[in-house]
Amino acid sequence: MKSTRFIIIALAFIVGLAQCKKNNDVFNAIDDNMIDITINVADGAKINVNTSTGAVTFERYDELHIVSDGKYCGFVSKTTANGPFTGSIKNPTEGVPMYIYYLGVHNKHYKTIDTGSTSCKIDITDQTSSLPVISCGKTGEYTPDVTSYSVNLDNKCALVKFNVTTSAGAKVPTCLAGLRNEMIIDFKGNTFTPDTVGESMIKLAPGSGERWAILLPNAAEVSSSRAYSEDYRYVGTRSALGAINYNDFITKGYDVTVNTSTTVDPTYNDHKFSLSATKRVLFASGNVQHVYNAEKRTWIWKFAEHQYDMLDNDDVQIKEGRCDRDRFGWGTGNNPDNMSHSNSDYPQSTNEFVDWGRNFPEGGSYPWFAPKCVEWRYLMFQRTTTELNGVYNARYARARVNGVKGVILFPDVYSHPVGVTLPTVNSINYTNNNGNGSYSDNNYTEDDWNKMAASGAVFLPITGQRVYSGGWNISYLENGDGHYWSQCDLDDPVHACNLYFTDYRPYVQDKDDKCKGFAVRLVRE
Repeated sequence: MKSTRFIIIALAFIVGLAQCKKNNDVFNAIDDNMIDITINVADGAKINVNTSTGAVTFERYDELHIVSDGKYCGFVSKTTANGPFTGSIKNPTEGVPMYIYYLGVHNKHYKTIDTGSTSCKIDITDQTSSLPVISCGKTGEYTPDVTSYSVNLDNKCALVKFNVTTSAGAKVPTCLAGLRNEMIIDFKGNTFTPDTVGESMIKLAPGSGERWAILLPNAAEVSSSRAYSEDYRYVGTRSALGAINYNDFITKGYDVTVNTSTTVDPTYNDHKFSLSATKRVLFASGNVQHVYNAEKRTWIWKFAEHQYDMLDNDDVQIKEGRCDRDRFGWGTGNNPDNMSHSNSDYPQSTNEFVDWGRNFPEGGSYPWFAPKCVEWRYLMFQRTTTELNGVYNARYARARVNGVKGVILFPDVYSHPVGVTLPTVNSINYTNNNGNGSYSDNNYTEDDWNKMAASGAVFLPITGQRVYSGGWNISYLENGDGHYWSQCDLDDPVHACNLYFTDYRPYVQDKDDKCKGFAVRLVRE
């Protein structure tokens, strides 16, 4: 792949001196530490990797990120199709070079990197619409009275061709397992390290034929692995790859075959649920409980014995003092018996949040945690899952399990057990648009549920909530309301997010008082 050359023109402003002007553009300094810069790109009005030459060009709204002395200074944007990159950066260090980073088309708008940060992580999983190139270059030493710098961007990835044969159709992407999808960039050392933790996957554009991908370096041969359609209905393999180096342009064309039709890929039925495009988790076997263990003569944390279990001591849980509990105030992993009805007596930010998962060390290298609200949203409304009873992407359904009302969550890959009634169409992915319905749409016995759980299904029972109104009480159980805490509060000292559901619909970002007692269901990677 070829480097892209451009010119940086830095316009520094000092209070009391005349402002500099270049190319008829006038920039206003934001404060004494801000430096306005323009990056002129010599060619290209569109982000594109030329698969004949490997050349990279840019498009409007792309961003280049600036690092000085190992610290992030900000970014500049390409505001017009054929114009330069412009913007303001903060606190570049005099006498040292500036490093210029392009962080891939899918990492545009990387405004969440804090000024002063010394590292970041880039995700290149989704390559269905464009190719997320990662590149970097170094300028000469920064000097306030020098306005022009030259730099070459060197690619830190490879461009590789695949020959895809799939029966999944023209709208379903092909997923390649075993290919690294995250790059960790250390700004201090300007090092690029592919992340090897967790499952790796690259998602190619839909359909059969020649498909190109951006891959991260790998010093050794990459062994053959599984390939599958995004909807999991077709499975197959990709061939082994040779070693991959920075700036490789590999035109060999590795074979990918995804044309075995199957209801479910049994080798991929790992009972996991996607919380994002790259994060997949297992659910705990039941809701979190803090109870007295008579045999050990101590208080312990445990998961409920069954997924549909809730403690039946509501009259005790509304009282002050230590007792068996399965509904907790927000962020009380270190203080389960906090019964204050003042929101100020609970963690005031996500940084102070104490996850209940820290009490379950059996998670090992992948600790248990409460999902974030954005992860609940992805799980309930965005992830790709198996077709069930004619409903594509069947993610959840309302039901009664062993007489308990609640919501069934279906894993990414799910094969409904033979002999167990399929969930009704109206109940799957139910919202207010599904028409009338109730938890009684589906009634599953304990035996039914054991078979469904063995296929990876998860059940969240209704929980009601512990609320304070002149005194504590448990309410809304009779309405069939479920509340499960998330780990985020959206910078609100009074309220935190929870997954809230009724038989009407789920709400993935419901905000409520931190003092209220809600259930907790943990997950781990």
